[in-house]
Order: sequence, then C-alpha cells, then structure tokens
Amino acid sequence: MDPGDLDSISKSSPTALRSLIWEGSIPICFILETGELPNGSDRSVEAFYTSVPRLSYLSLLVPLVLSNLIKLCLDEASLISLKSENIWFEHGASKTPLRWHWPVGLIYDVLVASLPSSSTSLPLQVIVHLHPPPAEKILLPNTIAACRDAFMNQVKEADFVRSGSTKRVTNLRQREAESLWEGLVEHDFDKFWLVASKLIPTPPAIRNSSSAPITLNQSSTTGDKMPDGNGIRRVPLRVYLPDQAPVLQSNSGPVDPDGRPATLGLVLKGLIPLLFPEPITNSKRRLARAFIQGTQVPLETELGWLGTVMCCADGWVPVVIHLGR
Repeated sequence: MDPGDLDSISKSSPTALRSLIWEGSIPICFILETGELPNGSDRSVEAFYTSVPRLSYLSLLVPLVLSNLIKLCLDEASLISLKSENIWFEHGASKTPLRWHWPVGLIYDVLVASLPSSSTSLPLQVIVHLHPPPAEKILLPNTIAACRDAFMNQVKEADFVRSGSTKRVTNLRQREAESLWEGLVEHDFDKFWLVASKLIPTPPAIRNSSSAPITLNQSSTTGDKMPDGNGIRRVPLRVYLPDQAPVLQSNSGPVDPDGRPATLGLVLKGLIPLLFPEPITNSKRRLARAFIQGTQVPLETELGWLGTVMCCADGWVPVVIHLGR
C-alpha cells in the first residue's frame, strides 16, 4: 500500500480498516530439512504451501505442517518416535530461527527490513526442522497452549499500558476470554472483535496536528500521562529495528503535553533521534521509514489512531523500521 493511501483510508470506518488488516496474509512454503529425515522417508514430497493470516502465529501451524507434510514423508515407525515438541521453523535464506510468539506478519516485516529483497520474496521459504531447536534462540515451546499463554500475557500488558491496570482483561468473563483466543485461531473477525472491542477503544476522529488542543478533565486522571477522550494514557507500541537489534518500547500517550495529538514521528524522534531527526518530515532524503502491518506510515499519523486501528491482535502496534530511502 502506498503511504499516501493511508490518509484516505483513515477516513473509512474503524471496522473496515480493522477488517482490512485482519484479512492480510503471508504465503508460506514449508520445506523439510532433508538432512534430518530418517531412513525410509518419502523424499518425493518436497513442500507444503499455504497462506497464513498476518495476525496469526506459527505455533498454530504446527498441526497443519504435521498433517500435510511431515506425515506424508515419514514412515510409521519414524512418526511414532517423532517428538512434536522438537519441531521448529527457520527462515530458508537467512537461517534465522522464527519466533513462536511473534505474529506471522511481524516476522515477515522484520525479515524484509533486515535482508535483501531477493531473500524475502514470496512465498516465504520456511525450513521445518525435526531435531531439537537451539535453546538459546527459541525460548518458548511450540505448543498451542504456550502460544495462547504468551498471547494473553501480551493482551494484559497492552491493557496495562493503555489504562494503567489490567482490569479490562481481568473483568472479562471466562467465556469471553476464550472467544478472544478462538476468534484469532479460527480467523473469525466478528467473534474476535466482539470481545476485543471491550479492550481496544474506538479510534478518535482524525485531527490535524496543528488544530486546537484537546480539552480534558485532568482532575479525573492519575499518573504522569494525560489520557485522551477514551481514557487512554499510553499507546502500546514497539519499534523493531533491522538485524536483530533490541526491540524498543514507547512510553508515549496519545496527546502531547500541550494537549495536541501526538504523532508517530514525535515518538520515533524520541526513541531513535539519529534516524528521525528534526524536522520530522516525509522527505525523500530521510534516513529511515516506518512500516506498520506491511504499510509505510506517514510520520504525521496520530498515535491514538494507530493504537486503535493498526495494532496486532494482542493490542500492540508493531512499528518496523527500514533504513535508507
């Protein structure tokens, strides 16, 4: 998507925009690591192709890969001895172990920012390993239960960042919490957002950054950050730099100290000023660009809007930085 399109689609309904992100997908080609295949394996089955929602997780694909690739290659004795917890995925070109707890779209976006375009062409090449993974690189097990726990922890953390507590999550009924996860697993937009809408508020109306300050009743708030009209104190946002650099987390609220809408550019200037120096513009001579959900985002985009429309299913906004023009 062209960055100029973001301004026009921002005038669409929140549901339409969220649906657009929800329906985004990454085509993947899963290939078995032939050096790990036991004797007697059927090596004529070369690969398994599928399309994966950007907001989904690789752990959810392990049963699919087992059924459509591994079980077609291995004989019965090898399948009996196979330990499913040993299965792990690696990017084919870069040999980068892929994280179970990152959304698939984020994994791909970070690879695109870090590697030559020839290494990240679609479908994404993923090597399937059957031997135990490197413990120092893959910190979580590949089970769906572990993925669900990690997801819910991120949902709670995002809720705490937004409101200063996790009450919105902990106040969900057990069936609602289950529906949130089931909606993601089943790729059911309506089922997911029926619950997620209780955690992630409706986006504010898009305002010009030079418009009048937002008037708030500050006496009803606590803490060191001014909330917006939805009571949002901070926006859950993380910044991903190329080449496996440490992930940065923003501590910014949706409005600045003057009561004006905070922008993505102001956040990036505060976190990585060498890449986003003043003046904050979208000049062709800029040192870096910001992408969210695979789309280049103008630096003047309001932070509050991004936090409610372009977040992942866990509520976090993933900003991936591309160096150069």
